Amino acid sequence: MQKAAVITHTLKHQKKCDLIICLSHLGFKYQDEKVSDVVLAQKSLNIDLIIGGHTHTLIEKPYEYRNRDGKKVLIAQVGFGGAYLGKIDFYFEKKSKKFLSSGSNVKVIDYARG
Repeated sequence: MQKAAVITHTLKHQKKCDLIICLSHLGFKYQDEKVSDVVLAQKSLNIDLIIGGHTHTLIEKPYEYRNRDGKKVLIAQVGFGGAYLGKIDFYFEKKSKKFLSSGSNVKVIDYARG
């Protein structure tokens, strides 16, 4: 995780990225301390959103966790098989550099049937 910490620090503080998204295949959460999206969110810095896979967890609305600095990290997964499409909107405040977010899933199969 140290290499990831250097990369996210560089992106956030040197490159001035407003939003850092991690695409993960760790899995959402496990019974033990195995590395997962939840563990990553809690032990990391500078990641704003984790879009995960592996466990195929259908998360209706992104879960919110706090990182090592106490800042919000969202975690989202949309199940498997392309049945759902995830949507997360971010709204940035220019002066404060803060953002608000909202997320939801859209059931793709309903649209395909017409």
